[in-house]
Amino acid sequence: DFNTREMLDIYRALGAGCGASGWVVWATAGGNMWSNAFAEEVVAPVYESPWVGNRTFAVGGTSRHMSGTATKVDGGWMVKGVWPFATGSIHASHGYFAVFYDDTDDSKVGMVLVRKDELVCRNDWDAMGLAATGSQTVATDGDLFVPDERFGFPAQLAERTAALIAQGLGPRRGGLPRSIVSSTGVALGMADQAMEVFLSSIGRRSVPYSPYTRQIDAPVAHHIIGRVAMQIRAAGSIADAAVAEFDRLDAEGADPSEPENLQFHTDAAYVWDACATAIETLFRASGASAISKRMPLQLIARNCRAGSLHAANNLDTWVENLGRALTGVEAGPSSM
Repeated sequence: DFNTREMLDIYRALGAGCGASGWVVWATAGGNMWSNAFAEEVVAPVYESPWVGNRTFAVGGTSRHMSGTATKVDGGWMVKGVWPFATGSIHASHGYFAVFYDDTDDSKVGMVLVRKDELVCRNDWDAMGLAATGSQTVATDGDLFVPDERFGFPAQLAERTAALIAQGLGPRRGGLPRSIVSSTGVALGMADQAMEVFLSSIGRRSVPYSPYTRQIDAPVAHHIIGRVAMQIRAAGSIADAAVAEFDRLDAEGADPSEPENLQFHTDAAYVWDACATAIETLFRASGASAISKRMPLQLIARNCRAGSLHAANNLDTWVENLGRALTGVEAGPSSM
């Protein structure tokens, strides 16, 4: 029921408290979109059961090496696979898993709804950033039978989503690009928190091997704070503009065009990179004491940079895609 503006504000508030928590809420909320690929009587029991935390998670689909495979059998499908980066899988009871069901056609991909207790959780998430997301690898133990009613197709997802939207229900328009843009709230929240942490100690911190017994008296510190503040402001303005455009399209009942989606993806990647860079500038200016794991700034810096390296947020990828489009240079199909 939230519009894009509300989603970004929620994620920004969460990110300002804990970037990893904000990331999990964003990722698992977006994954719930796949519930529309299944009949109501299949998904209702999943979400109606009492539970603390995210009920489901979703993973895979961007490529074969991050998804499973499925073979049709009587009454269902035999599914097999390994799915890395399963954000939210620690707490969830069910997962949505992408599977390819044709060895030669990458468009033949579906999503299966599986109980987590039917899978092997490898507990292998040992990352330098966003460690608290619990984005472990999950896998089948050999072949797993999934009944037909728990196998969803993209066409079913699109059809049921459109029907819900026509009734004033279901998700807002914009799909994955809208979700990606709203995720920038997590990055902006972490940048807000980093600035707050830095300013809270600048009056007590000295600058060794310099004339300044207090960092707040050093002109270079003023330049750093001013530059970082403008980086965060600029990133926020780009996110705000994208959010406003999504909400305008939603109010008009229109879906974004392909050129608009490309710009939205690039906007999101730019915001993530700008926030990560701004936080790292504050981290470098905080001296050697900041490297202690009990100090929050090092964690914020690692979390935001890790988020910026997600494939959907990789700035180098998206500025290249945008540059190709602006110059009219065609390229092969993307992995998605």
